[in-house]
Amino acid sequence: MFDTVHFWIDRVELSGASPFDVQPYLSEITERQNARGYSCSGKAGGYLAHIAENGISLRGSLAKNYFGDNLHTLTRQDTKQTIEKLSDTLHTDVSRARVTRLDVSTVIPTKRPPADYYRYLGSKPHFKRMEAVKDETLYYTNHQRQIVFYDKAGEATAKGVQIPDIWRDTNLLRYELKYTKRLNKQLNTNLTGIKLYEVSFYRSIIQSWCDEFKTIQKIKNASFMTDNITTPKEAQTALFAYLLQQSGQKNIINDFLTELKAKNVFDDRKYYSRVKADLNKILAAPEGQKSDLIKELETAIFTIARYAR
Repeated sequence: MFDTVHFWIDRVELSGASPFDVQPYLSEITERQNARGYSCSGKAGGYLAHIAENGISLRGSLAKNYFGDNLHTLTRQDTKQTIEKLSDTLHTDVSRARVTRLDVSTVIPTKRPPADYYRYLGSKPHFKRMEAVKDETLYYTNHQRQIVFYDKAGEATAKGVQIPDIWRDTNLLRYELKYTKRLNKQLNTNLTGIKLYEVSFYRSIIQSWCDEFKTIQKIKNASFMTDNITTPKEAQTALFAYLLQQSGQKNIINDFLTELKAKNVFDDRKYYSRVKADLNKILAAPEGQKSDLIKELETAIFTIARYAR
């Protein structure tokens, strides 16, 4: 379930050896000399290694390093093997390296094109939601993590990557959870390479991947929901929710709040958050009103988390 993983090997972890001892094992080497001293970069399998006096930075994808692409999903055992492979390439123990970025992801075959699912994924606490229409990607971002949904088949085709026969002519939705900063604090552990394939950590990180999806608001079906209406107020709310969805709920709510703030409508800044929360609450789907597409995604994601190995 891991894709992009960045490592840092501090000089003090090399037991007296120099970071530059790995240089002979790199290919396509680029050298630099500046005020901070000498450094160099090169390829180590599918990874880019940058070497300086204070240590070694490794940037790349464990999945690509193992499979040659990141369409396939890396298992816990695959993770162990590809870290061992990277260690052999560099003649340095990468299992002891500090992890500085971690992406947890997999490909989910879906009945409909990925973009069809986005309209039913609403707001998420403490994240900013942004939908990029051009590349049909949905982002949720804060200062430490990012969640991304996108069309993996479309991306692979655009990059000339061959899609495995088993998935040819299949809709492939990619769901990624990216830890980009302060990993140790977020995950409450000293995260090193060896930790990635420990059973308890692996299972917990996949569960976190699942839990992040659970906290995304699920939007009601974009249709008139009249079954439970008993008062004029409930009828007005049902119509309002439908119109919000039809107009692209996220944009119109954000535009409305921007307009209110520009005019300093409220003296108390908390009122803007209340308005946003109340409008989003109107759109939220009770269990019985979830879209079939959301139910499909939930089933797939919950099953993956339950049986992750």
